[in-house]
Amino acid sequence: MFKSILIPIDIAHRSSWQFALPQAIELARNSGAVVTVITVVREMTSMFEGVYFQFQVEQLIEDARTKLSQIVSENPADGVSIRQEVRLGSIGHEILAAARAQGSDLIVMASHRPEMQDYLIGPNAAHVARHAECSVLILRRFE
Repeated sequence: MFKSILIPIDIAHRSSWQFALPQAIELARNSGAVVTVITVVREMTSMFEGVYFQFQVEQLIEDARTKLSQIVSENPADGVSIRQEVRLGSIGHEILAAARAQGSDLIVMASHRPEMQDYLIGPNAAHVARHAECSVLILRRFE
């Protein structure tokens, strides 16, 4: 069914992976797909210049890698191959670029953070759904 599933998460918001990551893993398990879990560190270097800021960006990326590894390790994926990737840039753009680079045939993502209840779906999920070249499964969870 699916060969490559991409799941973008926001490491700062548990709601972005709490429900979506186990669902993506189960879909992968049932179809024999590889899962790529990505997070995007927002690009801000155009606003700032200098070596000090570059060091901070590198530290943010390293911290994101550590947190992403922790999140993946806390979600059992017996028999499912999971890759991890940290990208730097615009969230929506990087999700779409990762999907193309991975040859993903499905993107699974949470629709919004709980504090954004007034929106039908979050702006990044909406952007991805409109512009993706593959299927997009946007999961909503109401509690």
